[in-house]
Amino acid sequence: MPDRTASEGPKIGLALASGGARGSAHAGVLKVLEREGIKVSAVAGTSIGAMVGGAYAAGAPVEWIEREWLNTNLPRMVRNFFPTFPRAGLSSGGELRKYLKSVFGDLRIENLKIPFAAVATDVDTGEAVVLREGPLVDALRASTAIPGIFFPVKWKGRILVDGGLVEPLPVRVCRELGAEIVIAVDITPKPRPTTPEGRRVWRQLAQRLGEELKGRTWVPASLVGLLAEVAEEQEKEERPLPGLYTVINQSVAIFQQEILRLKLTLWPADVLVRPKLPPKINYLRAAEGIRAGEEAMEAALPQLRALLSQSRLTTPDRGKLWPPGCGK
Repeated sequence: MPDRTASEGPKIGLALASGGARGSAHAGVLKVLEREGIKVSAVAGTSIGAMVGGAYAAGAPVEWIEREWLNTNLPRMVRNFFPTFPRAGLSSGGELRKYLKSVFGDLRIENLKIPFAAVATDVDTGEAVVLREGPLVDALRASTAIPGIFFPVKWKGRILVDGGLVEPLPVRVCRELGAEIVIAVDITPKPRPTTPEGRRVWRQLAQRLGEELKGRTWVPASLVGLLAEVAEEQEKEERPLPGLYTVINQSVAIFQQEILRLKLTLWPADVLVRPKLPPKINYLRAAEGIRAGEEAMEAALPQLRALLSQSRLTTPDRGKLWPPGCGK
């Protein structure tokens, strides 16, 4: 293992946002920080941000984190989201917990080499619950317990669900861990136009075909005229209403962005990294998300270096802690 002894300098904290499959971008951000020799002294994460951040704080090599994303396939996803009797959610999260247990074993948050906190939500009070001690596996399950999908997690008499409901980007928590400079990675989905893409594509196709076929002697004039009429009708047609799934997703995105805006006003990040992710990113397209995270972090490096004021920082020595639970 290379020498990772760090020189003195401001403590850098990493706040990793919630965002489901968009979390692959977190791996890309970590790749750049590791490559540049930038020490991370504290990590706070919400939901998928807690999952990635917890692994990093536990000593997982960035290469391993990236490989886990790239190895995600449909059978693995089905196992983790395997449906059960829907008393408190579609899935008990049992398979996900087994996976986490096989990786982290009995590792506790307070014993990690890098100070770490996972954020969950108390479903009874709506409060953000910052998990800074206890079994890492349980904390990650609680922080990623998407309401309606995974069963909530019992923690010290509280019922916890996904932290993204109230603290999608935990900059505040990162400060509480002692970070002086906070790099916040925002992967939360943004509202986007709800007009179906297919309608616009059909209009463009009709226009293009009409232009291409016009004047061709072997094409009936009636066909050209029909295509022109279709294109014209599509232009005149009132915008259709979006579907139920689109409306729900859009509502969640709007709600989350408002929370994020208010939180960042109260607790601004020093470096805000916003990867440009494809609108329809999913777990099977992790390579695209990783690359988007790399590009966004690379673009933010000049700002980060300026904040560091010439301080020379290297990656921390996380020892031989990894892998703590492999093979259990």
